[in-house]
Amino acid sequence: MTEVEQPSPWGDAALADRLKDAASHSLNSSNYFALLFFFFTLPHYAATCNQEPPDQSKAMTVWAVGTTNRAKAESVMTVVNKCFPGEAHEVRLCNVSSGVRDQPMSAEETQRGALNRAKAALEIIPGADYGVGLEGGIEDIAGRWFECGWMAIVERKTGKCGIGSSARFEMSETIMRPILNEGKELAEVMDNLTGEQDVRSGLGAMGVLTAGHLGRAAAYEHGLVFALAPFLSDSKYW
Repeated sequence: MTEVEQPSPWGDAALADRLKDAASHSLNSSNYFALLFFFFTLPHYAATCNQEPPDQSKAMTVWAVGTTNRAKAESVMTVVNKCFPGEAHEVRLCNVSSGVRDQPMSAEETQRGALNRAKAALEIIPGADYGVGLEGGIEDIAGRWFECGWMAIVERKTGKCGIGSSARFEMSETIMRPILNEGKELAEVMDNLTGEQDVRSGLGAMGVLTAGHLGRAAAYEHGLVFALAPFLSDSKYW
């Protein structure tokens, strides 16, 4: 997380002049620069100290994530720390089968793949409290093709399940042609178009098509928060 340092009420330049004057009277050169270093790093230090530390008295919550994809794993860790601040979390990744096609072609199929991954992750990691599945897929909406990610979160103790999705983004004919005509996966198509390897683990197609303004990890965070809704809000809503 990027820290945003608050500016000094005195102004850095003005304070530097005051410190310099003081240094000329009572400090040698090395002490002067040490004092400057302390002052200008103090805001960052204070911001770091203000972060709420995990409550060590609470048991660690283990999240079993049915993927080894870096972008997906980053999304899960970001969201659980945001939604459950001050608690200790461990995210464990595992390679599981989605039980659907490598390139899901409908919302129903993609959602089913996410749920299968969440359940399979709980089986592979017995000590996990929650299973998390994330699956990206394509769907036809009114004759236009869109891609989005579906997320499923299953609680081991109760069997409660939450489902969410990321925002959709449109797929161009250039991208869809090899998928529909040659049976290629979106990941392979994007690697070929960009000339890069493993785009899916970085920005993903979302990031490439938005010129880096919205990458896969950030987009998936929204879907994960929605999937956590049954665990975050009052039970009267469910």
